[in-house]
Amino acid sequence: MNVVLISSPSALSDAICSQLGSRGRPFAHVSVDDLQAFDTALLRNSIVIDSDALVSFQLSDGVAEADHARLLDARRKVLQSCLAMDVPYVFLSDGRVFDGFTERQHEYVESDQKNAGSVAGKQLAEYESLVADVAGQGLVLRTGPLIAAQEGNFLGDCLVTMRGGSVLTLNDSVTSCPTPVSDLARVVSGIVDQLSCGASCRGVYHYNSSGSASAYEFAEVVCAFASQFVAPVADIAADDEGITWRPDAPVLSCNQILQDFGIKQLPWRAYLPRMVRAICEEVTK
Repeated sequence: MNVVLISSPSALSDAICSQLGSRGRPFAHVSVDDLQAFDTALLRNSIVIDSDALVSFQLSDGVAEADHARLLDARRKVLQSCLAMDVPYVFLSDGRVFDGFTERQHEYVESDQKNAGSVAGKQLAEYESLVADVAGQGLVLRTGPLIAAQEGNFLGDCLVTMRGGSVLTLNDSVTSCPTPVSDLARVVSGIVDQLSCGASCRGVYHYNSSGSASAYEFAEVVCAFASQFVAPVADIAADDEGITWRPDAPVLSCNQILQDFGIKQLPWRAYLPRMVRAICEEVTK
């Protein structure tokens, strides 16, 4: 089956396209702004992957309500076409649908009641509900904060700041599971492969890379790798009022995706050396 990827340009969309290309799977990349005039002929014998909201909300707390309403309507039309044509629709979301809880659980499971406090969390929750209500073959995949070898995400921005020479003060109490875009792309591709072969799995699934860490703990590992490629970076300090994960998504349990799809978690640490090296080499140019 072909893939229709709905996303603005991003490290995640690049990683997904690269993964699909390496598997020899044809795909079409469309912008969310094109959905109003979307050609439903693209849906024939296809699977839709919608990563646009997840990408757009990485560094922002949602969008203006008028824009949100417009995007809900645009997605509703595509979902209705998917329902009529029996096309699977995979919507990528994240753990901010749980960020309204005063005290975090150790891990959230798919059946936990959503309770979003942030604007982004509430809007993601609304998109999830739309997919569940309209798509006959809807699947929601929630993840953690995305990291990539570019600025504009937690890893890239922290490393650039540390290379600038300033002491970076980071939170050491709030934990999350950072997820490299290439790891999430691997998981998305695995889901596409199995849906293409007739897997009947639908509903909500969780995937974040293994290894929960605070922002401070994560930065310690980043500094250790960075010191192999560049001069010593600036010091980091732990402070409960310091910078925390962005986005601040809680840890998710990933047992269900293992049971239904056989997809195992991989540690984010395994991806870090290559990403840190790429950022360091870019900064020193």
